[in-house]
Parts: sequence; C-alpha cells; structure tokens
Amino acid sequence: MILVLIAGIACFALTGLQLTRARALAERERRLALEAVRSGRLASPSETVKKEWLSARALAALARLHTRIWPKESAADIEDKLSRAGANVKLTAERFMGLRVMLVGLGLLSGFTLASGGKRIVLALFFAGAAIYLPTFLLRRAASRRAERISAELPHFIDQLAIAVEAGMAFDAAAGYLCEAGGGPLADEMRRVLAEVKVGLSRQQALRNLAARVDSEEVSAFVNALLSSEQLGSPLSGILRSQADDCRHRRRMHAEEAAQKAPVKMLFPIVLFIFPVMGVVILGPAVLGSHGLL
Repeated sequence: MILVLIAGIACFALTGLQLTRARALAERERRLALEAVRSGRLASPSETVKKEWLSARALAALARLHTRIWPKESAADIEDKLSRAGANVKLTAERFMGLRVMLVGLGLLSGFTLASGGKRIVLALFFAGAAIYLPTFLLRRAASRRAERISAELPHFIDQLAIAVEAGMAFDAAAGYLCEAGGGPLADEMRRVLAEVKVGLSRQQALRNLAARVDSEEVSAFVNALLSSEQLGSPLSGILRSQADDCRHRRRMHAEEAAQKAPVKMLFPIVLFIFPVMGVVILGPAVLGSHGLL
C-alpha cells in the first residue's frame, strides 16, 4: 500500500513537472519572440551566428569596456535610442558600443599621430570627445527626422484606416493591409505593433510602446484616442476621422509657428553678413573721397 502511494505521488510530481516545463518553454519562446520583434531582427539564430561568429568575442569585449567607461548608459538605453532612430535593424546595442569604443581609440591615435608636442594631448582629447558625442548626436537627429516623417504620414494613414474600418475590416486586419500596401517608417512601426500583438502582447501595451518609441505629439494623440475607443466602446471610424483632422490642424499650427520664427532666424545672418557688406558699399566711397583717394 505504501509503495502504491509513493508511486502515485511520484507520478503526480512528474506530471506536474512536465506541465510546468511545457509552460516555462512556451513562456520562454514567447519572450524570445517578443525580444526579436522589439529589436527588429527576425533572422534565425543560426543566421546570426553565421554572420557574427568572427567578431562576436571582440564585440563582447568592446561592449564590456564601453559599460565600464560609460556606466550610466546601459545596453537597454542604447537599444531604445536605436529603435527611435530606426537603426535597430542594422545595429545592435553591442555593435554600437563596440563601434563607439573603436572610434574613441581611433580618435586618440589620430590626435597623437597628427600633432606634436603638447598639441597631441589637446587634439587627441578633442577627437575622442567628438567620437563620444557624435554617434549620440547622429542618433538623436535621425530619431527627430524619423518622428517628423511619421507625423507627416500619419493623417493620410489614419484616413485610409478609417475607410478600411468603415468597410467592415477589424483594426488589426486594416492596419496589416495598409502596412503591406505601403512603406515608410510609420508602416514599419505599425508592423512592429502587429507583430508584438501576435506574439502575445496586449494591443493596449503594444500601442503604448509605439507612443514611447516615437517622440511625436500626433502619434501620442492617435494612441490615446485608440485606447479611449477600446475602453469606452466608442465607434472607431468616427474617432479616426477626428484624429486625422486633428493631425492636419496640428501640422498647420506647426507650419505657422515655423513661419513666425523665420524672420527671427533670418535676422542673425542679415546682421552678420549683409549689413557689413552694405556698410562698406555705401560708406566706402565717402571715406575714400574724404581722404582724397578718389
């Protein structure tokens, strides 16, 4: 009787272990798929190994050195910056850190090579500082331009989405159809949203991730409107129409604001370059005539 009880407990434990193991494996596969979608790299691990097996150790060593030199900037922060700039398909955080360390080393070497004496240190520090801040500056500029492109494409995309929804398509199906038919950064972001939903992330969280990735008021307003529509059960087509009009109104306001700033920006080149030349042209003959040179 005791042996039967022990065997039953063992079978029960093995069954629970198998169920827990299957659930853990499914959760692990879901997490890996979600990370692949977030990084924008959908290639298989074998392809990644084939492409990077020569430089994997060197990149890992350079990335560790980068972490020691700049401990405040983690790999997650760099991955977020790459994602905002749309460069996470070609660059990983490890590659970015490795390239930055290599640029700093190249800058130091160039400074010591091109100059002599005490100028070596100054030039080397200048090149190293430029190598540190230039990649971050380029990423920020690329992220800003990408956000502007997305804001410019958003009203037309929302209009097409509203038409598809009014025709009877669901939001995911309509967004997927528009992403397949078009291109650009907005289509790439919406593909990422749909991919995150497919691997198990909720639509609300995927849309919030979209608003966090794209630094744009129009995108944030669009995401908030979609979330409010789902929570309140409001008709989606009407909200999309109003959002398209609101996006166009925002763009007109930004254009008017930029037009009002233009005269102030033009004042500096006029004062620095045009007024001195006009002064020389107008006052030059008078000064020369007063001295008897004409």
